[in-house]
Amino acid sequence: MYIKDNKQRFGLLEENGELLIRANQGHTVKLVETESLLKPILSAEEFPVCVHGTYRKNLESILESGLKCMQRLHVHFSCGLPTDGEVISGMRRNVNVLIFLDMRKALESGMKLYISDNKVILTEGFDGVVPVEYFEKIESWPDRKLIPFS
Repeated sequence: MYIKDNKQRFGLLEENGELLIRANQGHTVKLVETESLLKPILSAEEFPVCVHGTYRKNLESILESGLKCMQRLHVHFSCGLPTDGEVISGMRRNVNVLIFLDMRKALESGMKLYISDNKVILTEGFDGVVPVEYFEKIESWPDRKLIPFS
């Protein structure tokens, strides 16, 4: 399972002479402590791009109520665009809408952001939601045309 996972969703950890497999992100178990598994992001400069990929059919709902964790513990963001060679996880390849997070504003407002071992940016937002006011811009993909929102 670990070797075949090209998105590197899992990591290996040696503990007491045993090799353990753990999820890098995508946790759904409420007992998982975010701080113990993920590295906090303290500055917007650490990741110049923080983008959530989605689909046009979901956009109206997202603009009404923000990005939600849904059944997961975190909202997932990528640190690059779908075509960036270094981006291996954090976004489906067939998305047609990109939502860019204003990381500086989010961090200044107290939103906790983390980076996983496989370079997925994660946040619980505020009470499981990243409000629309923290969206920097929205673009269609792959043509990168701005989608107005307010």
